[in-house]
Amino acid sequence: MVEDLKPSPGAPSNDGSALSPLGEGLIDGIPLAKVVRPESIEDLSEIIANEKGSIVPLGARTQTYFGNLLRSADCAIDLSGLRRITEYNPADLTVHVQAGVTLGQLQQALIENNQFLPLDPWNGPQGPFRAVGTIRDWIIGMKVVEVTGRISKAGGRVVKNVTGYDLHKLYTGSIGTLAIIAEMSLKLRAKFGRTATSIAKAADVSGAAQLVASIRHSAIEPVACEWVGPENEIWVRLGEHPSAVDWQLKNLPPADWTILEGSEESAAWERLRSRYDRLAPIVLRIVGLPSSAHEIIKEYRPPAWIAHALNGIPREISSRDRKSAFGDSPRPTDVRTERCRIQFDE
Repeated sequence: MVEDLKPSPGAPSNDGSALSPLGEGLIDGIPLAKVVRPESIEDLSEIIANEKGSIVPLGARTQTYFGNLLRSADCAIDLSGLRRITEYNPADLTVHVQAGVTLGQLQQALIENNQFLPLDPWNGPQGPFRAVGTIRDWIIGMKVVEVTGRISKAGGRVVKNVTGYDLHKLYTGSIGTLAIIAEMSLKLRAKFGRTATSIAKAADVSGAAQLVASIRHSAIEPVACEWVGPENEIWVRLGEHPSAVDWQLKNLPPADWTILEGSEESAAWERLRSRYDRLAPIVLRIVGLPSSAHEIIKEYRPPAWIAHALNGIPREISSRDRKSAFGDSPRPTDVRTERCRIQFDE
């Protein structure tokens, strides 16, 4: 399975003939007339060393709205050609992948060893699966290509050898402005023995806030907790050893819980994902305490929202017409939309 992800054999040429233009495109309204795709890290180094203008790295192009707006794009580098899983050590729970490997390809390669990379990127860097952190928390090392074309390393290849400054976290957050990430070393975890989702509906915003507070102060440890409005539903997903999940289900705060497992659970989260995907682009970020979530919702009174209820990761709020956002009627093409991203810091 790992071999299937490798590019066709053949050494890269020194004259750059392996670098194929991929056509035009637009990012931030700027045309990408020159797009090249390296097939190796050495190719990538050569491109960067020889390019005198501004460079834009491209991955799957799903989150090109992140970061500041581009001012220029003399050369765009498509990293999809770097698609090898260079090493996989199931016993050590580590894997080493090039930048072009997609999350789906990686998860498929890990599944036969009952392992996975616990990331959940819906339409942002991370979806509701928040308990285990984001991508920066699972990177133990990386190989990058600097602006001069020099290939350098940060971190390590095994967990116990990671020492010094966490430069790989700095590179992750720089969104390609400091260097282009060419390869990553990732730690993994075993798949959950069992998952279950509990859904309860509160009477109003205050009731939902009280239920979230009860969950926060309880002994359960959800892997996801979503506050969905305007229904004021609280979604709590549990994942662990089957006996641990059973204990947590029995110790949920008092409420009228509906328990979903198996295909019903998967279908429910897929419906929530569809709802999430309909939210508009971010226009505002508000920072506050987790305990102030209900106050912010009451003040802004959005007709629909989805909030990651138990941590300091941004919440999504949509002020779009509720019916079009939630699929009860076709979305009008002329609807102007807003979305507030609310971040609650502990």
